[in-house]
Amino acid sequence: MKARLLARASLITFSVLVGNAPATAAEPAAVAVSGADGVQRIAIVGGSYFFRPARIVARSAPPLEIMVSMESGLIPHRFVLEAADGRVLADVPLAEQPQTLRFELPAGEYAFHCPNRLLFFSSHRERGMSGVLRIEE
Repeated sequence: MKARLLARASLITFSVLVGNAPATAAEPAAVAVSGADGVQRIAIVGGSYFFRPARIVARSAPPLEIMVSMESGLIPHRFVLEAADGRVLADVPLAEQPQTLRFELPAGEYAFHCPNRLLFFSSHRERGMSGVLRIEE
């Protein structure tokens, strides 16, 4: 009986720490903004199984800078950007301190996600922590 109560308390604590992916309606794509130096910039924040924004549009020229960071929390996350052929273009751990990644990408769609997984649970990507970067001519 005591072991069952302890297991239940542990499960409840784990559920509170891990949380669930937030249910959000399809949001419009965010557009990277060109600075005075001509570089396109966009900020992406990751958190409890989400990236915000999850859809981004940028141009193939000039270069694109993506500033990635994480909301405060206990669960570690990463930002992985992949080309259409599955080649990894970036793989960085997310932190509250923003990191800037710079790319010069041809037109196409690029998936980004968090590949982390806790034990036997679904990966963060499977829980909704993913998005798409669309590069237009």
